[in-house]
Amino acid sequence: TAVGLDSSSLDLDLPLTEAEREFSGRDYLGLAYIILGSFLIYLPMRAFYFEKVRYPREESLASVKARLEGGERANLFSCFSFELAKVTQPYFRDGKMPNTKHLAATLLTSKDMNFVLTRMGLSPDTLRTVFDKFQEAATTEQVMRQALEIAIVEGHHQIEVGDVFIALCQYEPFFQSVLEDTKLEVSDIAHIVYWQTSLIRKSLEGRRFLDPGRFRMTGGIGKDWAFGYTPILRQYGHDMTDAIQRYGLNFEVVGREKEIREIQEALLRRSGGNVILVGEAGIGKRTTVKGLANKMATGEIDEGLAFKHLIEVDINLLLSGYGGLGDAANRLTRLFNEALQAGNCILFIDNFESLLSTEGAGSINAIDVLLPFLESPGIHIIGTTDVASYNQFIRTNTALSERLTRVSVEEANTAETIRILEDTVPMIEHRTGSLISYEAIKETVKVANKYIMDVPNPEKSINVLDGATAHATSERGKTIVLPKDVLSYISIKHDIPATEVEDDEKQKLLHLEEEMHRNVVGQDEAIKAIAGALRRVRAGVTDSKKPIGSFLFLGPTGVGKTETAKSLARAYFGDADRMIRFDMSEYQNKEDIYRLIGSNVGQDVQGLLATAVREKPFSLLLFDEIEKAHPDILDLFLQILDEGHMTDGMGRKVAFSHTIIIATSNAGANLIRESIQGGVEYNKTKLALLDYLQRENIYRPEFINRFTQVVAFAPLSLQEIAQVAALMLAKLQDTVYANRGIKVVVTTEAAAMLAQLGYDPQMGARPMARIIQEKVENFLATKILAGELNKGDSVTISPADLS
Repeated sequence: TAVGLDSSSLDLDLPLTEAEREFSGRDYLGLAYIILGSFLIYLPMRAFYFEKVRYPREESLASVKARLEGGERANLFSCFSFELAKVTQPYFRDGKMPNTKHLAATLLTSKDMNFVLTRMGLSPDTLRTVFDKFQEAATTEQVMRQALEIAIVEGHHQIEVGDVFIALCQYEPFFQSVLEDTKLEVSDIAHIVYWQTSLIRKSLEGRRFLDPGRFRMTGGIGKDWAFGYTPILRQYGHDMTDAIQRYGLNFEVVGREKEIREIQEALLRRSGGNVILVGEAGIGKRTTVKGLANKMATGEIDEGLAFKHLIEVDINLLLSGYGGLGDAANRLTRLFNEALQAGNCILFIDNFESLLSTEGAGSINAIDVLLPFLESPGIHIIGTTDVASYNQFIRTNTALSERLTRVSVEEANTAETIRILEDTVPMIEHRTGSLISYEAIKETVKVANKYIMDVPNPEKSINVLDGATAHATSERGKTIVLPKDVLSYISIKHDIPATEVEDDEKQKLLHLEEEMHRNVVGQDEAIKAIAGALRRVRAGVTDSKKPIGSFLFLGPTGVGKTETAKSLARAYFGDADRMIRFDMSEYQNKEDIYRLIGSNVGQDVQGLLATAVREKPFSLLLFDEIEKAHPDILDLFLQILDEGHMTDGMGRKVAFSHTIIIATSNAGANLIRESIQGGVEYNKTKLALLDYLQRENIYRPEFINRFTQVVAFAPLSLQEIAQVAALMLAKLQDTVYANRGIKVVVTTEAAAMLAQLGYDPQMGARPMARIIQEKVENFLATKILAGELNKGDSVTISPADLS
């Protein structure tokens, strides 16, 4: 080699010698042997660790229990989980059982207990500070035998730390007092332990992907070959079964086994094997389909559906950018034909109604395209839609409804929603950095069911818990989310008094009569009845699904019926705008009911009543002059007053359980007036009035009996009219001062004169308002326009000014 020339820099293609080739082959082959040998050693070692150390199954818990019940000796320590054995080993080393206080103390050192206590809203340090109050009430043997029972019931292979803690909570007064302080029960601790063990199980499953037990036969290598050439399907759809296999090892669907079974049965039909899932948005329709895809991916499916692909079609993408209805129909036909030719496809179309309507962008009426494929046994279609769209587009079309098997997806119950939230919590905690207590989860489901009516579970509970956690974190930083955080969030977000009754609200409720009398003169019975109903609800002594209170106000015009309703909205809700008023004289025809509840016949009509209650579920509803409404409309109130809900014209449930309902009526006004003037006492007048209303067939007995209370308003006396005049004048004085900066003073003599001029036993307080308008407001307007009154001036009105 020449000086300065590095042979490594030369690009020479020199042939390898036979010896070099032999050495290179042996080198790589040896490395492969080493890797294969290490892997073969690793597998049995890993299996030994999990089967013999971490989760040994030498003897079942049931057999240990049977031996103990038979009087034989058994080593319970051999049934302990790895974590329980690790923390209790020092106490059991000499073969002696510790007392329950020592057992409880050592449990607090376990990392498994950190999870349980954190979800209780506690910490081990908190309990240690009060541990001197621990008084033994049971033996350790009793506790351990009970832990064995609990482990068997919970389906555990070993006795876990949580099982022992549950047993201690059942036996020891110390932990029972802890549960009382945290407002939890032993069953709640069992749920927390189940939550913990399920998270551990899912975590281990995710890491044990090489274990032989995880391998399943799901169709073999020929499964994808049968799929065929499907460019349109691959462009506008994705394989849900494949996605589950690749990324969904720990995917779990809670509480949808019934619906999944119904879907399978429908798909197995020889003809018309198609499904439409019906339920409101957020109820879990798509999750149910994912549950089916999961069973298909894992092979846990009926033989007739094995080796099929569940393809979700992106309808929005499919329908975007088409040149016209013909282009869209052609594209849709090509997609269905590809699925038909493949022979092993189930198509999933979310929001199926977008194919059945031309209303809105990106929608076509594809019924003519769909029907031939819905009849074909070579293709299956699963669609989802809401109740309103099903009633509008599918139920009314016989051809469609006969070829689509309806599967109703019901709202998740409380237990199912709690489990779904437990699965959601890790994601929320990861994003916010805060921890969520189990009691906060329970409170979330409770308040979501109580206060949010237009969104189903689990979506509404997930939204509430997510919002409450974010709100608590923004206020206090990383924290433990407690029930009070959920109540505070729901109160702020939805403007609802969901929190515990504070001192100021207590005083408002206790003195609600006085507060309302600031704006209402007389009518003590009406105000007393309303205040009593509100106190019962906010004190928590009633939990009815009926409205907070429902009242029928009867009496002459102008006696304060409407003003009482306004005063209540102002006093309790803090704003008179929380009163929603309906003039029932506008609903005298039978067809007017659809203006209240809505209709999906022809053009959609959103019901005024249904919409108002959905937007403001915590409000006062005033139905003025209800006797003028059509009798069929009055029947609508029977269900609202008795059950606290109605079904609108779109088939959706509307809840009235957080409303106050007041109906006013002038019916029987003359009878009330004559009875009061004749000196008949109030209760007898009321009974006579009710008899009159039913005898004259003005209201049916079942209608009147639905109200919390029927209140008869008495005509106003001259003295009460004078008080009404004082209230009206005070309001006028405030308005003039606020708008013009002029102070108005009305002499006692002038006020008395106005009361005399405005007194009309037949018309109540309404003439009083006209008199003040004519005499006082006109006087002030003339003075202001003439420049005689300016900002900062003061004027006194005497009888001479009213002449």
